[in-house]
Amino acid sequence: MTDIDGNEVAVGDVVRVLSVDEGFLDCLDEDARIHHLAMIGSDYCIDELVEDGTKASVSIQWNFTEGIATGGLYMLPNEFRLIKRV
Repeated sequence: MTDIDGNEVAVGDVVRVLSVDEGFLDCLDEDARIHHLAMIGSDYCIDELVEDGTKASVSIQWNFTEGIATGGLYMLPNEFRLIKRV
């Protein structure tokens, strides 16, 4: 799998989120939408390559006064950029 610039990426590599799919965002409630949009411009480690290697998966964690919430994001190559290889 490659990033927006054609760089090969692998599990453990650090990538920067460039965009989040609008179709995905439209399926979220307002709170989740805000949190996912806040990922843009931030760096995450690739957890796995999914959907037959066509998407990179990253995990996210949000801290709330009530506790911690976790989630994830599947990204197409045009939605992220390689920052650091493992």
